Amino acid sequence: MYICFMGAPILKKMEIRGKQWLTSLLRLFFRVRKPERLAPEEIQRILVFRLDQRIGNGILLLPLLRAIRKTRPDIELHLLIHHPVAELYREFAPGLVNRLWPYHQRQLLLRPWRFFRLLLNLRRQHFDVIFSSHNPDSFSLSQAFLGRFIKPRLLVGFLWKNSGDYYHIAVPSDTDRHYAESQLDLWRYFYPQATLEWEGLQVPRDMVTRAFQQWELPLPRNAALLWLGATGDKILPVEMLGFLYEQVRKITGLEVWLALGPADRHILQNLSPAFQEKVLMWNRPLRETAIFFSVFSLFISADTGPMHLAVALGVPTLTIFRHSRMEQYGYRDGKRHFSVVYRGSRKDRTTIVNVLQQLKLAIENDS
Repeated sequence: MYICFMGAPILKKMEIRGKQWLTSLLRLFFRVRKPERLAPEEIQRILVFRLDQRIGNGILLLPLLRAIRKTRPDIELHLLIHHPVAELYREFAPGLVNRLWPYHQRQLLLRPWRFFRLLLNLRRQHFDVIFSSHNPDSFSLSQAFLGRFIKPRLLVGFLWKNSGDYYHIAVPSDTDRHYAESQLDLWRYFYPQATLEWEGLQVPRDMVTRAFQQWELPLPRNAALLWLGATGDKILPVEMLGFLYEQVRKITGLEVWLALGPADRHILQNLSPAFQEKVLMWNRPLRETAIFFSVFSLFISADTGPMHLAVALGVPTLTIFRHSRMEQYGYRDGKRHFSVVYRGSRKDRTTIVNVLQQLKLAIENDS
């Protein structure tokens, strides 16, 4: 039972108040000095880092990394990221990053001395700029402290509440634009002309052939992947799945594969037995998932992490939003990537049919 005070649980209220006091106390001791004057052409070594374990957020850094590399091909670019995403960049975006620092959060927390050794190794790199990547409408105190410990000439993050007390440069951004566009604002502080480009991961064809042989799966040719996995109220309704399955086959002429991950197994119980038989339970690591996704001519899903991977691989996508923010996480270029909001109306279904007709042109151009 919760003991409430003014409509909120007491323990939660104490936690919030404790964090506020801690943040205020830390600001007294760790307030940043005045930013050093650093001309863009003086930047020679950069670290981009994000500490959380969300796969999608790690993949969404790809446009930022590509913009840095395109604007300054000579720069030495480092990336500290969750280890499965680091493996993606190493294998499928060679040359994009000069040095990857895989972040194994669980291992490092169990062996703190390894975490401290990692920080010391990063500190010895003498970075000119460190970009602390997080949501533009939040602030990660742990990331700010990590960045400060590494001692770059400039620590850059988003302007959010009191973040300016910890960063040398706090960049304003917002959540009314795509998440990747916001991340690019960090680099635009130095190079305003930097532009966003989707995609960028490439899987070698010979790797695909070997993988499907190892998995003992037929290699899809002219096929669409309907990814059923999602969380909470993002899950597509059962009647929507049947509609999508039939319309994709009818409009694009593609064979349709159905798949989901083991964490989403509960979705199966709502499907008809005939539909359940068509579903592939996908339980392989992220690297192999990238190989699997890369062979499809079309990827369809709700707002979910695998969708970001499909876009990064250059697969045409249709993302269907129900309750999350399409403006921040939906891909819409009007050619290869489309996002729509679905509330169950006939108009929503008509919109999806029209989008599939446009995607058919992209698929034909690819082939």
